[in-house]
Amino acid sequence: MTNHKSEHKDAANKHHHHEHGKCNHEHEHNNHDHDQNTCAHEHGKCSHGHDHHHHSNEPHERYNRYSYSDAEIIEFSKKSVDELIELVNSFLSEEIYGKAVPILEIIFLRLSSDKHNVDSENIFSTKHHLALAYGIISEHAKSIPLWKEVIKSLEQEEDTSETLEAYYNAALSAEQAQNEKEYVAFITKGLEIAKASNFEDWEAAFEHELGIHSMDKSDYNAAEIKFLRSIEIRKNMEDEEGIIISQYHLANVYEARKEIEKAKKLYEETLALTKNECIKEHVEHERSLIEERLSLINNTQLQSKLLKF
Repeated sequence: MTNHKSEHKDAANKHHHHEHGKCNHEHEHNNHDHDQNTCAHEHGKCSHGHDHHHHSNEPHERYNRYSYSDAEIIEFSKKSVDELIELVNSFLSEEIYGKAVPILEIIFLRLSSDKHNVDSENIFSTKHHLALAYGIISEHAKSIPLWKEVIKSLEQEEDTSETLEAYYNAALSAEQAQNEKEYVAFITKGLEIAKASNFEDWEAAFEHELGIHSMDKSDYNAAEIKFLRSIEIRKNMEDEEGIIISQYHLANVYEARKEIEKAKKLYEETLALTKNECIKEHVEHERSLIEERLSLINNTQLQSKLLKF
């Protein structure tokens, strides 16, 4: 099931979105998306995320569960696990996740109910893929228990990189499921592991996420601390995209605290970074957000001056 694992992981991460602060231009980790449609914030890792920009010309089953007919279900029951995996991979390669999920569920049930099945790797891979795929089709609550099992297996294997990625994806699913307790637990544990293992890119991403969480709670002082730490790490790593995202949110914090001049200065500094030739195509969304905030601040200041005049 190796091919099944690699194909799905790459494809799934591509859409498990949220605008996250870890942005490498290939978006290898979450081949990202991150902008959460109505979400005013972006997350610490620039890839990955649960974004589902449903374009009108895309098939409904790309990001929505597909309902197979009884006849199709019967046909699936006649296929071997290997044949079902091949079918799943064909859907995943085309990024038609809604059709892939029900088949992944069949594979998982088949493998789990077979007492003679000793291929634990197959079971693990199916859980992993299903956890990611549930997030992609917005069935986030279903992915959380699977992520816990995946994380447990990865920790036993001492695969730190994969473990951190799992904690991050699990946190995104918990956030989308509006399960704050699980979200904070996943992010906090991920940060602890990242620090202990010197995975600076992940440390920055988790710090950024906790900054977002603190900001959502209107705990602006805590948010400032988290964003400053994320920025510090990203500057050391020369991660310009990550710096832009975290600085944008730090400026949001200053603005929320009515420290308007401080916010304006940071917005302007960050806007200048977005115009860097080598990354400007990758940060168009961030640039538009910053320009919008600056425009609002400038208009407010102008109106205030006119009123005083």
